[in-house]
Amino acid sequence: MIFFRRKDKDKRFKGLKRIFWRLTICLVLAAMALGGLPLSQSLQSLLTMPDNVEVIGNNLNLMEESDPSQELLIKKIEDTEQLTEVALEKSYICGVETISLGIFDTAEMVSIIKQHPDWSGRLDQNRLILNEQINDLSPECRENAFMGMDPNGNLILYQGEPDEEKVIRTFFQLDVGTMESSLPEGVLEQLHKGIRIQDVDEYNSVLSTFSDYAVAPVGNIVR
Repeated sequence: MIFFRRKDKDKRFKGLKRIFWRLTICLVLAAMALGGLPLSQSLQSLLTMPDNVEVIGNNLNLMEESDPSQELLIKKIEDTEQLTEVALEKSYICGVETISLGIFDTAEMVSIIKQHPDWSGRLDQNRLILNEQINDLSPECRENAFMGMDPNGNLILYQGEPDEEKVIRTFFQLDVGTMESSLPEGVLEQLHKGIRIQDVDEYNSVLSTFSDYAVAPVGNIVR
């Protein structure tokens, strides 16, 4: 796990270096401007904040406030007479929990939805089931999640050790040959046995490390 954390830190360090140099350039350009030195039009544009940034932000807020999916859900609730119970479904990176919030009338259900614009929802008989996406591992996954590789070379998130074959999620196929020649000794063997995942940082570190060895290009992995 030290290997995965070190690799993840190296990537973050490179990102910080890029930010540092960009900031340095901006400071130099600003000093030139204050000192009366001529700047080209392209350099001046780097120091100027676009006028439409605030407008774009306001438009995004308006879009969130008038989310059509939320309005549709509210309309369905108001049109359903038998709806009484509300449940919250917490969807984690690994694992799902469902808890009952209790009995509510229509106005209270609508109020809950408006208070949580990032939640989605659906109707199931007499229940309103709200869904919250959580960028973390569920308590159960923290106890027994493993990252491993199946016989076909696919990177898998398992519930329990890989030999129990309880697959939670399949990510991508790995280039095993390249891994054997480039990874430190013991890492590939550790992957076969299963790498214990106890929190979201370990999850992201291991996933980021092995995405470098994906057979096909890996885009933005859902964290």
